[in-house]
Amino acid sequence: MAEITESIEMGMETLNGLDWYFQVLICIGVSAVAIYCLRRFVLRQIAELVNDTEVGWDNDLYIALESKINIFFVVICVNLSLLWVNPDLLGSIFPFMNSLYILLLTMMLTTTVKIATPPLMAFMNSNKKSGVSVTGGNHFISIIVRIVIWLIGINAILGELDVEITGILASFALFSLIIGLSLQHTIGNILNSFMLAMDSPFDVGDRIEVEGIEGRVVSTGILSTKLLTHAEELVIIPNNTLVSAKIRNMARGGGDGQPRRINLLIDVSAAYGEEPPHVKQVLIDIAKDCPYTVDEPAPRVLFVELGEYSIDFRIYAWIDNYSDQWPARDWILQRVFERFSQEGIDIPFPTSIELPESPKSGTEAAKKRKRARQKAARIQMSKDEKFYREERDSLKSLLEDLEEQMKDATLGSRQKDQIRKEIASLSATLQRFESED
Repeated sequence: MAEITESIEMGMETLNGLDWYFQVLICIGVSAVAIYCLRRFVLRQIAELVNDTEVGWDNDLYIALESKINIFFVVICVNLSLLWVNPDLLGSIFPFMNSLYILLLTMMLTTTVKIATPPLMAFMNSNKKSGVSVTGGNHFISIIVRIVIWLIGINAILGELDVEITGILASFALFSLIIGLSLQHTIGNILNSFMLAMDSPFDVGDRIEVEGIEGRVVSTGILSTKLLTHAEELVIIPNNTLVSAKIRNMARGGGDGQPRRINLLIDVSAAYGEEPPHVKQVLIDIAKDCPYTVDEPAPRVLFVELGEYSIDFRIYAWIDNYSDQWPARDWILQRVFERFSQEGIDIPFPTSIELPESPKSGTEAAKKRKRARQKAARIQMSKDEKFYREERDSLKSLLEDLEEQMKDATLGSRQKDQIRKEIASLSATLQRFESED
């Protein structure tokens, strides 16, 4: 044991006696080996561990922290190298090294809070026993916590650098007062954006209606929120307006833990003289056969009114996704028209006008040609509708496959960036499919 200790001491004396440039080369080599071991035996094992878990946020957290951990380890290597090669230089820059440590730790903490807060809030909301499911997380908590962490970190850095902040705070207060007086409306929008984040009445992607304008939320900013209407018009609504306006959100509620489910209401009239049970049975069969409706809750048909010239019924059907509202309505109304014709159920008209019949249009050959065109149109519409559903399902499948690929910890950053671009492109295409609904 004594011989080993003497050998180590002799080796250390030999290394300490080397010229400084040899010591720098040794430090670089040892640091490179240490960084390789960190990436190969520590970070890769952690990546495989988080990749095997079922949750997805830990993968995002690892990807966000990986580069910061590497930088932090490099700074440690530089610190230890200077401690051996030139302690005097390390002593002179020691406050800056400590400030760098604090900055990196602050960045890692705020990144962790940003990524971990939404799933944590979703987990807490999932434990609430409520008939209404709310998809929006409380991002306001994440923002406040990150601001507090940054304030603590900046204060610690300024303390390490012996910077007096009293004068800075006084100047900042005066500057804030001047800016506040000149930008009252803008600051109101900014503050209201925090109020919206706290209450979270909608998320990006939700379909909402504000003051008679209905559209899909495409972005939320500190000054305004942008909606994309069915007519592909971008509507920009100031946050001041959103805070005071009544908002109707079609992507919330739903009940039974189905936030995107919507109740589809369709009114159908039949002529007096028709049997209500007959009409109701036909409408129920149509609603159940619709590919967009769900089996539970089951569709219902109610006799709602005795009109002036008709008996009125209302179809109550539920669909899983509110984006399918208009295709479902189109499908049901087409089938109502066809089945009423097959069943001999008359659709009433308020007035009856008898027009002279055109000789050409009244011939039997013309009627046959019209029936042929109608049949061809029905076949074509059926094919278009099937193609639409298949294309949308294919896009969803491709998107899910790319999201699974993102969980692979062995992929490089360039490959992950390429996959992210493909995911963004497919998501935009899928949103256009839904906006056409």
